Amino acid sequence: MNSASEERQLQRAFLALLLAFFVNFLGYAFIVPILPSWQTQFDLNATQATLLVSLWAVPLLLFGPVTGRITDRFGAGPTVFVSLVMLTASGGLYVVATNEWVGRPFLLLAFARMVHGASGATIMTAGLAAASQLWPVRFGEQAGKLLGMAAIGGLFGPVLGGILFTWGEASAFAVLALLTALVCPLFWSSIDVIGGPRKQISSTVSLRVFFSDRILFRVAVLLAITTVATGALEAGVPLFLDDSLGLSSAAIGGVLLVMVLMQGLGSVIWGRWVDRNGPTRYMLIGWSFVVISLLGVGLVGYVLSGDAAILAMILLLGSFQFFIAAAQIPMLPMIDTATNRALGEGNPGLAFGVFGAAWAAGTIVGPMLVGPAFDVFGSWAIALGGLALPAFAALLLTLTNRDMLHECYEEEIQKRKSTTEVVNQGLQPE
Repeated sequence: MNSASEERQLQRAFLALLLAFFVNFLGYAFIVPILPSWQTQFDLNATQATLLVSLWAVPLLLFGPVTGRITDRFGAGPTVFVSLVMLTASGGLYVVATNEWVGRPFLLLAFARMVHGASGATIMTAGLAAASQLWPVRFGEQAGKLLGMAAIGGLFGPVLGGILFTWGEASAFAVLALLTALVCPLFWSSIDVIGGPRKQISSTVSLRVFFSDRILFRVAVLLAITTVATGALEAGVPLFLDDSLGLSSAAIGGVLLVMVLMQGLGSVIWGRWVDRNGPTRYMLIGWSFVVISLLGVGLVGYVLSGDAAILAMILLLGSFQFFIAAAQIPMLPMIDTATNRALGEGNPGLAFGVFGAAWAAGTIVGPMLVGPAFDVFGSWAIALGGLALPAFAALLLTLTNRDMLHECYEEEIQKRKSTTEVVNQGLQPE
């Protein structure tokens, strides 16, 4: 097989992964505009309604390492494909629940959300594991594009859900299931390229290594802090913009749009630069500007009001999202290279599964911090600006360990560059 043909196969495989990440996160926030209707339909309190959103991340938190072992055992290609089928099936469960065709439809709704989350967790774990193997020296760039596409899916999810909901809940989820189903044939055509079972897998690897290894543990902590910050802002910013600045729902949506677009843009840009210059410098840049942005959010909440406050908030929140990507995206190649050094080449799925659990933990904890902080201090400025404290701790952690992190990355990436041709040939289908 010539190199041009191999490159075309890799391009199709990457397109399949991009679409898988898109439909995965499309469904993540798809239910947000439907929640008020569900509250009325199923007589839910606020806790039950918001629980449906949080349930998406619970499987990743609980079963991240399991999805990683499944990926390493059966291969990223088959794992993502089965997950896409399950993702499609979850759309059918939503339809059954919203039409109340069974007893206790709310329980089925919660189950559908869990199936959705479990499928999504596996797609993210297996997709990143596949990218690390297919593009070993360009993983930062490719991972950035994948997460950028995920951000776009998360952006369009509530918009599409809101539009389709006007046609009826059943119709909305039927369309969501159809969009996911359409990705399945394309993905199937690239399943062999994306990867089958790994021969070097070590089934005896203990999860304790992710706590005992200095680099792996530190990167997990840093990753969790990034998602604590983003999760807290996702929950707190709409309330802050409404309570303190009096923005309408449409205006709040516009601010959130800027935030998501900046994160997607940052994911692509920082991922490409990481492959060229290594991750640590961009992690330091990212955390520095994240701290400044969060302090600025708190200051604006206290000092400014009216249009000036709105404009400043858009700039600061957009800056935060752009630079949180600078802190977050470089961690993916760090996870990949540190795991290879600690465990060998046979466990990429396990690595991303474990760190996916850390990501989910931050996503769940973040909203649980910002709400109580507001209740205690009675100020969104303090609640959101206070997030600069864990961000500053992450900056110090990165700064004090930058030499160790850089050495780990460079040592492993040089090995990969010297064996790229051999690795690529071994990954091609026979």
